[in-house]
Amino acid sequence: MVSVNPADFERIFSALITPTREDESVNYDALEEIVRLQIQDGAEGFYCCGSSGEGLLLTLEERKKVVEHVIHAAQGQVPVIAHVGTIRTADVVDLARHAMSAGAVAVSMIPPYYYKFSMDEIMGYYEDVIAAIPDLPTIIYNIPQFTGVEFGKDNAGRLLANENIVGIKHTSTNLYSLERMGQAFPGKHLINGFDEQLIAALSMGAKATIGTTVNLFAPLFRQAKQAFAAGDMETALRWQRAINLRVEATVKIGIFNAMKYGWTLRGVDCGFCRAPFRPLDQSARDSMKALMELPLEPC
Repeated sequence: MVSVNPADFERIFSALITPTREDESVNYDALEEIVRLQIQDGAEGFYCCGSSGEGLLLTLEERKKVVEHVIHAAQGQVPVIAHVGTIRTADVVDLARHAMSAGAVAVSMIPPYYYKFSMDEIMGYYEDVIAAIPDLPTIIYNIPQFTGVEFGKDNAGRLLANENIVGIKHTSTNLYSLERMGQAFPGKHLINGFDEQLIAALSMGAKATIGTTVNLFAPLFRQAKQAFAAGDMETALRWQRAINLRVEATVKIGIFNAMKYGWTLRGVDCGFCRAPFRPLDQSARDSMKALMELPLEPC
């Protein structure tokens, strides 16, 4: 039976970026530095090699090294979840086995992509990975706008009934579906994946969030979550508006590159996302600089 600490899944996680140099090599020194600084900012955990971390633009060996460096830099202060999803089941098994041996508290997986896999094949993908590593705590990564697969109570019920599936990262605006999964499977950890709906997701049963803009703005998320926990919805929504202002601005800029450039502005050169992403132009850099100069206060 899989054993996890529930407190590890009731946190504000940074959907961690992966710093790179001009030649696109991973800058592991910068990676460790931003982990340490984000912990100081208030990040309560890290989700590495996901969408924000350019996981599918990294080689398998780079993904392993990223996990190792993040865990090393975190020094046991906060939990680390490794995203190990990719199209080939054997590669997922390899990444998952490595992540757990390195000290991750759980792994997370997008469904297999590109081919029009049947739902039975998608279920089998998760089940085959779990069968290969029987003590593997696994989080489903629901991000339908990227994968074309929307998980809900009915089509994911077979997975959610599996004791190795400890929760779901719900990067979907369908909060009705989130609430229904929580009611049907009360032992599972519901994790919000959209920064702009943090308070709404908490009200529908989520206990954690994994966010791209947590990379730079963790204090806003802590304040919003604390106000919600205290029952002060007016204050919680004011902090949510402060988050949303930054989400809106960085989405217009290009959110993943915006996070990397924000850290460059803070003194840790994180480069830009790998091609085919394009670096930010001067106008976008100026917009990001202006955003970074705003005080971290409620709206």
